Amino acid sequence: MDTTKDTFNLAIKNHQEGRLDVAKELYNQILKINPNHSQTLNNIAVIFTNLKEYQKAKECYQKAIKINPSYADAHNNLGLIFTKSGENEKAKECYEKTIEINPNYANAHNNLGVIFNELREIKKAKECFEKAIEINPNYSDAYYNLGNIFKGLRENQKAKECYEKTIELNPNYSDAHYNLANIFKGLRENQKAKECYEKTIELNPNYSDAHYNLGVIFNDLGELQKAKECYEKAIEINPNYLDAHYNLGVIFNELTEIKKAKECYEKALEIDPLNKKSMVEYGKILLFLNDKFKGYEYIKKGAGVIKFTPSYSKII
Repeated sequence: MDTTKDTFNLAIKNHQEGRLDVAKELYNQILKINPNHSQTLNNIAVIFTNLKEYQKAKECYQKAIKINPSYADAHNNLGLIFTKSGENEKAKECYEKTIEINPNYANAHNNLGVIFNELREIKKAKECFEKAIEINPNYSDAYYNLGNIFKGLRENQKAKECYEKTIELNPNYSDAHYNLANIFKGLRENQKAKECYEKTIELNPNYSDAHYNLGVIFNDLGELQKAKECYEKAIEINPNYLDAHYNLGVIFNELTEIKKAKECYEKALEIDPLNKKSMVEYGKILLFLNDKFKGYEYIKKGAGVIKFTPSYSKII
C-alpha cells in the first residue's frame, strides 16, 4: 500500500473541497516523509498563496522547480507570486518558461498578457490573450482582458463583443458587466448602460464605481432623487470618492438644498484641495450666501486665474 499516494489523494480532496487546514496538515505529513515531493510543495504553496503568506509560497514553488525544472504549474504559480509583488520582469520570465515547457498552457499565455499590458507592450499583450483564447475558447478571463485591450485602443465594438462573450461564458463576471456598461454609456445607450450597472451591483453590492456611474445615468435621465441615492451609496462604500461628493453637491444645488451642497463641495476640497471644479462651485455657493470676497477667491483659484499654495494635498 502506497501511504504517500493515499495521503496525497486525500489532501487534494480536502484542498478541492475548501478544507485548507486539513489539506495543509496532510501535505506537511507527506513532506516529513519525502521533502522532495514536488507536487506537494506546489500544492501547499497554493494554500500559502490563499493565506497571503507569499514568502512561504515563493520558497515552496522555487523548491518544487529545483526538484523538477520542467514543472509547468510551479513556474506559472511562481509567476503569480511575482505578479502580486509587482516584480513584472521575474513574472514574465516564469510565464515564458511555463510556455516553453507547455506551449498550450492557456493560463500562462493569459498571465503573460497581463504582464505585457502592465509593461505597456499592448500588441504583445493582445497576442497573448488571443493565443489563450485559441487554446481555450471558453476562457472568460482572456476574453475580458482582450476586451480591456480593445477598450484602451478605442475599438469599442470589439471591446463590447469581448465583454459580451465573457458574460456568456460567466454570467456572474461583475467587472465584465461594469465595463460593458461603460461602453454603452459612451455610446449614449443609457438604458442598456443602466441595466449593466444594475447587474454589476446585483453581483457586487459594494462596487462603488458602479453606484457612481449609475448615478450619472439617472442624472442624465433627469431622475435626480435616484441619482442622489446612487452617489450617497458610492460615498458610503468609499468615503473619499471625490467625484461622488462633487456630483452629490451638484444634485443638492439643483434641489436648492444649498447647505448640503456646500458641505459636499467642502468634503470634495478636503479630499483634493486642488480640485478646480469643486473650487468654482464652492465659490458660487459662497457668493449665493453673500460671502463675496471668499467666493470670488475660490472661483478665481478654480478658474486658474491666480496661483496658491494649499496646506496639504492628497492623491486619489
